[in-house]
Amino acid sequence: MNWYQHPAAIEQLATAYVAGSLRGRARNRFEAVMRHRPELVAAVNDWTDRLAPLHSVLPAQAPSTELWGRIARATNTAPAAGAASWWRRLLAPAPAGALVVGLLMGVVVPAVWQAHVARQSDMALPDSYVGVLATAQGQPGLIISSLRRGKVVDIKQITPVAVPAGQTLYLWRINKAGAVEAVGPLPNGKWTHLALNETAEQVFFPAVELAVSLEPLGDQPSVPAQPFVYRGLCGKLWR
Repeated sequence: MNWYQHPAAIEQLATAYVAGSLRGRARNRFEAVMRHRPELVAAVNDWTDRLAPLHSVLPAQAPSTELWGRIARATNTAPAAGAASWWRRLLAPAPAGALVVGLLMGVVVPAVWQAHVARQSDMALPDSYVGVLATAQGQPGLIISSLRRGKVVDIKQITPVAVPAGQTLYLWRINKAGAVEAVGPLPNGKWTHLALNETAEQVFFPAVELAVSLEPLGDQPSVPAQPFVYRGLCGKLWR
């Protein structure tokens, strides 16, 4: 009997995977099996949810000057002076728990998403763009999807955020170089839709991430005025 047929082994490995202590070849083997075993994905999702409350119990941490340099080198970005203030506001300060969960989301979501796509690969699904966004606290936030050549975006709000009077949710796309570009205001609600002026292919093709901020109602901002309230991966759902 293989290890992935033992519930106790699945639980231990999923815990280590989410905690980051499962590394090297063992981690690679776990991810390879997870793409074909829904019970592993469920275990990873369960442990990700269990760790989410960390953000509420750990103190806030302000990134050091050294960390800013590492972030810039890792993302291959060097913000201009005029952009530096908003760029820093998007990243700091944040609760330490949120930073931990954010790192977990960055590690876990791609693998879970790949597993989901692998399980669906033999089904006749329409070509689509899909964004899976988390809240600033690492909770599941929004699912954003649109047909590849469609002009309507469907939005499912999993975890709502407070939208003050006079403000609106605003959608941004982020390309592989880290550049942030406006897409447009989003309606607020559990199930909503956004009409595009161009096809989803034209709007989302450059995006590796999607993000949402709160902006003054009626404005057409060129950069976010506030930290993102949702952020996550954007991918294409076709071969």
